[in-house]
Order: sequence, then C-alpha cells, then structure tokens
Amino acid sequence: MIISYMKRSMMLALLALIGMQVPVFGQGGRVFGSVKDGGTGEVMPFVNVALMRPVDTVFMRGATTDEDGRFAIEGVDTGRYLLQATFVGYQPWYAEVAIASPGDVKPMQILLTRGTTLEAVEIVAEKPLYAMDGEKNMYNTKEDPSIQTGTASDALQNAPGVEVDAEGNITLRGVSSVEIWINDQPSHMNEEALKQYIKTLPANAIERIEVITNPSARYSTNGGVINIVTNQAVKRNELLCVGVRANTMPSVSPWLSYVWANEKVDFNVYLNGSYSQHNMESSGGSTLLTDGGDTILYMGDTSKTRSSNIGGYMGFNMNWKIDSMTNLAAWMGVYPYWSRNSTTSIHDYRRQLPIVSDYGYADTGASHGFGGGGYGGLWLEHRFDTTGRKLTLRLNGNVWGNDGTDDQRRDYSLATLTDFRRRSTSRYFGPSATLGVDYVQPLKHNMEMELGAELGYSHNTNDQGLDSLNTAGAWAVMHLRGLYANHTAWQPEAYITLQKRWGMFTAKLGLRAESSFRHGTVEHTDVDDRMALDTAFFGLVPSIHLSYRTKTFANFSLSYTLRHSDPEDLLDLQTFRLYDEYSFCTGNPALLRTYTHNFEAAASQFVPGFGMVSLNAYVRANTQEQGSMNAVGTDPYYIPFLGTDTVNYTYPVNIGYSHTEGLDANIMYRPTGFFNVRLNASVFNYGFDYQGDVQNKWSWSARLNVWAKVWNRLEIFANAHYSSPKLGLYSLSVPNKGVDFGLSSDFFDRQLSVYFNINDIFGMAEWGTNYDAPQYQTTGSQRFDSRFVSLGLTWRIGKMELESKARQGASEGAGMPQM
Repeated sequence: MIISYMKRSMMLALLALIGMQVPVFGQGGRVFGSVKDGGTGEVMPFVNVALMRPVDTVFMRGATTDEDGRFAIEGVDTGRYLLQATFVGYQPWYAEVAIASPGDVKPMQILLTRGTTLEAVEIVAEKPLYAMDGEKNMYNTKEDPSIQTGTASDALQNAPGVEVDAEGNITLRGVSSVEIWINDQPSHMNEEALKQYIKTLPANAIERIEVITNPSARYSTNGGVINIVTNQAVKRNELLCVGVRANTMPSVSPWLSYVWANEKVDFNVYLNGSYSQHNMESSGGSTLLTDGGDTILYMGDTSKTRSSNIGGYMGFNMNWKIDSMTNLAAWMGVYPYWSRNSTTSIHDYRRQLPIVSDYGYADTGASHGFGGGGYGGLWLEHRFDTTGRKLTLRLNGNVWGNDGTDDQRRDYSLATLTDFRRRSTSRYFGPSATLGVDYVQPLKHNMEMELGAELGYSHNTNDQGLDSLNTAGAWAVMHLRGLYANHTAWQPEAYITLQKRWGMFTAKLGLRAESSFRHGTVEHTDVDDRMALDTAFFGLVPSIHLSYRTKTFANFSLSYTLRHSDPEDLLDLQTFRLYDEYSFCTGNPALLRTYTHNFEAAASQFVPGFGMVSLNAYVRANTQEQGSMNAVGTDPYYIPFLGTDTVNYTYPVNIGYSHTEGLDANIMYRPTGFFNVRLNASVFNYGFDYQGDVQNKWSWSARLNVWAKVWNRLEIFANAHYSSPKLGLYSLSVPNKGVDFGLSSDFFDRQLSVYFNINDIFGMAEWGTNYDAPQYQTTGSQRFDSRFVSLGLTWRIGKMELESKARQGASEGAGMPQM
C-alpha cells in the first residue's frame, strides 16, 4: 500500500513538473552566412556547418546550407566556439567564433577548397581521440582510422576500461553489469541479440563511444553505461553497398544495404547472411572436500566442442524530419538463426569416501535448434524553441525465443555400469517492451532541468524436459527433471536532474525513483514441486557530478552515486533443487538487496603536438553484494549412481562487504596525422569479507594500439592486450593475452575497400576460472580458435556521404533514433 501511494505521488509530481511554465533563455546569438567553392565562386548547397566547443570539439549546434548556399544557426549561447564546414571532396574549414552577448550576430563568408592535404589533417582544431564531458569519457571513433574497417566490437576494445571477449561478452573494468545504449537510448536487447548487433555494426558507422562508469540518476542501471553514437550525416541521394567478411575459422558473412535520403527523409534496408564454425577445447578438474580437508570426490574432464551457426538479418530504419522542430524515427527487424553443436568429452571420476571407487566414461553429445527474434520501435522528438527545451517520446519492443534438442550418449569404462542414451528439449520465449518520456527544460542563470518517466514490461517462459530415455535405474530420470518457469515484471521509474554552470564549473544533481513488481512460478513437471513467487521493490538513487574545465584544455570531475540491486532472477529466490550431473543448485529466499556506493575522480589533459592523457580513480563499496557460493551437501537421489549422497551444490548468497579501488590511465600519442599510439591501462584491488573470511587481490590490464598510414594509401595497425587474474568470491580467473595485426586500403576513389587481419597471431588467448571454496576446488581453462585470418571487401555504388547509413539498418535494433 505504501509503495503504491509513493508511486502515484511520484508520477503526479513528475506530470506537474512537465506542465510547469518555467522561464527560459532569450533567443541567444546568431551565426549566419554563405558557403561557396573557393575556386569557382559557385554557391554550395547541403554543406554541413557546425558550432563546436573548442576544448574537445563536441557538437553544440548546426545547420545545412540551402540551395543558395546560405545557412543560419540560431539561439547560440554566449561563449567561444569553433565553426566547422564540411563537404565530401573538400578540405574541412575552421574558424573561431565568439558570441559576446545574447543578441550578438556573426556574419560569416566561407570558401571551401577542393582536395585534402596533410596540412588539413594536422589542423590544430583536430578532434582528440579521447575527451571528457561531465560524466562521460568519450572515444571519438570517427577520428580513429585504425578501426574504420572493423566492427563495433573492435571499436569497443579501444574505449576506456571496456573489454569484449571471444564470445562477445562486454565488461567495463572487469564487471559484466554494463548497459548498452544506442544514440542516447537504452538498446533493450537481450544478451544474444546485443552480441549480434555488436558483431555486425561497422565501426565506420560510429561517431563516438561514450563510457559512463558512474552514471547519474538519469540512467536506470546498477552498473556502467556504454553509449554508442552513430554517424548523423545525411545528404540527398542514394547509395548501394555490397560487402563480405570472411575468415579462416571458417566464417563468411555477405551483406547488402540500400540507402535513400534527402534533407527531410532517409531510410535504410539492410540484409545480412552468415555462416560460421567455432571450435573450443576445455580441460579441468574439481575436488569435493570434508570440513577436515579430506577428499570425498575428484572429477577430471577434457572436452572438444564444434559449433556451426547459420543466421540472417533483415532490418529497416526510417527517419523523418517533420519540420525544423520535430523529428520522427521508426525501426523494425528480424534475425533468425539455426545452430548445431557436437561435443566429445572424457571424464575421470574417483570416489574416495566412504570407499575408494574409480569410474570413467565418455560422453558424446549433439544439440541443434532454431531461434531468433524481432524488434520494432518509434521515437519522436519535439523542440519547442532554440533554447534546448524539448520533449522526447519513445516506444521499444523486443521478442526473443529458441527451441532446442539435445541428444547424449554415455559409455562407461566399467562393464558393471549401464550405458545410456537420452534426449532433452528446451524452449524459451521472452517478449519485452518499454514506454518512456523525457523532457529537457532550460532555466535561468545557466541552469537546466531534465526529467522523465519510463514503464517497462517483460515476460519470459522457460520450459525444459526429458523427451525420451533408454537406460536402467533412477539416476538418469532424477537429474533431468522437467523444469517450467515463467516470470512477469512491471517496472515504473521516474527521474529528475538539475544542472548548473558557473563559467568553467558545472554541477549536476539527480534523483531517480525505481520500483519493480514481479510475479512468477517455478515447477518440476515430473514431480509435484511448485512454487509461486511475488516480489515488490522500491528505491531512490541520488547522484552528484561536479566538473571543471580550464583554459589550458584540462578537465577535472568528481562524482558520487548510490545504487541498489535486487535479485533479477526469481529462480534465485526459490527453495527446491534443480539437478545436474554431479551437483544441484537451489535458491535463497533470504537473499537481500545490494547497496553500492560509487566514488570517482577523473582528470584529463589535451597536449597540443602530443595527444591526450587522462586518469580516473574510483572506489566502489558494496554492502550485501550478491554472489554465488559453491559448497558440499547431501542428497539421497545421487546414491543409486554415486554410491554416496555427498555432492557439490551452488546457491546465491549475500557477501557481508566487498570493495574495489582502482585507477585507469589512457595515453594517446599522436605526433602526426598519419601515426598514433594509444595505451589503455588499469590497476585495481578487489576484496571481500564473507563470514569473517577476508581476501584481497590486485589485478591489472593493458591494451596497446599502434596505427600508421604509409604511401598515403596503406594503413597498418597492431594491437596487444593483457589481463591478469581477477578475484571473485573464492574464484580467480586465468590471465588473457593476445596480439592482432592488420592492413587495409581503398581503391577507385574509395569505391572499393579491402582489409586483411590476423587475429591472435601467437594463439595465446585463453579463458577460465578456478575456484577455491572451503569445500570445493576446481581448475579449468577454455581455448577457442581465436587465431585466424580474415578478409573483407566493400563495394559502393552511389554517394559516399551516405556511407554512414549504409549498415545502420543492422543497428536499429531497439530504440536508436538516427536524427
């Protein structure tokens, strides 16, 4: 009742704030003029003219010249700006502009010069690769030629603190709880759809990547935020692109894109197909111990897995500039796939207590299934005036599902044991949707208010069962009990932020109200086990961000947020057991909410003639952090096969206290426009106190990137990375390292692009985690076929200025407007 009252009060207050008539700034200054060809004197229509901040060239306001070559930028705040004019085939044009008062008017005459020279590349106003803007650490991907032939996955590797592993999992400072946004909107993709998006989005379609390690109350997330901003340029014409990416794994992915655009409307249709094979080898062992340290069981295994995948994608994206103040975007797409996995494994099983017994067996398995999903959405933005007052409405919908079958054959080395075969099935279906509104209101005295609300809905159904069985004894039936679970959640949220500027100093305060109402059931379909679960959570997220910028291009920031995290999966709260081969897992109804205090301090310095240096120090203190615990227990179901009821099991727990202290450093050395070196390094200490057991460990990682352009045509790059072992709750990851090398070039005035890459040249990549719990210890590692050669070709027919849109149909997956 209390939660319902607070929710109604919060929403009424939000609607009242949106409806307030708050005084706004005046019309501001005005920059206007014309653009002509410097050689012929002819007027130039459709030239992009933009005002940017001189310190980091962040876009502030812009316009496009009309058919007579004229432009006007209205409502410009007082201050100094960098005015830029760009057009394909011409050198970029720059000039400094100062608006001294709200009514100041600046007429400009711009003459563009054909061709691009080295001097143009080395203009002092060149946008830095890395910059800071309030809570954002920005990686200006468009300014990094070393990754233009790659994908979004390659670009993310160069963003501060971001890592992408071989399976496409994204982590920020070693933490996987990171939320991906596209063009300032949550992607709302599920894990698999997000991986496909990252793998297919070309890097040359990305303007910049914004890394927010300590998000304000504007963002609804318990981790960091990575915002991928795609290119915005749109010209009148059309472009057809065809391309193919292939590697020796093997993998091949042909694609086709058609773009049509003018100054009012643009749309993109994108088609993609893919076939790939993937190999993995793993080995390891696990030991169960008594309280006194004696061995109960030992299990060792080696396995090889081969995966084949066939998939496709079809997407459509449309943007419509209804008028000078209103933009509408719509998107939709589908992505089906089929996969098949085959696994062979050898297991060594030895029981020490209560008697010594040796078992061994070989497993041969094959699984296959169909899956896929679809998405759609709308985005509407209306600007009320030129002061920045605007209202945004957004609707996103996604659905994902799969249907798989797994066949397994087990052959024991001892004739006294019964071999068996079995078949199991799994089905999953999960729709979700989000409806949101955001409002920005400039206030007097250099203040700005932003507020919004969001209603999220999600539902998932998970159905696993045993179709057929050919074996003797109760063991095979027991450990593959059918499981049926469904989960429905409603999540209303609202936020408000207030930002104030005093010259070079900015302060931003925020408060977010979050609530969640969930209902679900979990049941064993083969036995009479059923549980209904209902949960309701409410919490407030305060935030404060302070930043200061000097006239010598130095940036400083200080921030704090308080976050809370509730159990996301209802299975973590249930009480009965879900069985596996040699273990079971159960939930924990006593699982509590986690509270996290985030403190950060950052500094960056742009050094003309050298590059950029930035440092980011942070402290994260958790109370009741949620983790997974491995322990040893008893269960009578295992006796018919194991001869003992002592087995390993896992369950979620709250760690009493945990903490992380770290420092990130990013150094970019760029003496010329044709050579740059970047070093991203991080060192941090993670520690926890679980029931009086205190552990700490320092870890570090580094990534070195070198890029050079020779003979004005050939681009060469090399990347090297290393990650040391990282501590978890009684766990330690294995180190990871690798070296990549590549070449790329363009031909026929960029109509044809070719690249050649060698990934993990020395075959050093490795993944795995070792556990050292009091009664359960494991060692293990996995090696993927990470060393391969890849080749890519792209052929363009049409206007090059539309290339930034050529594959965005693959990226419009969940609420990413391209205005």
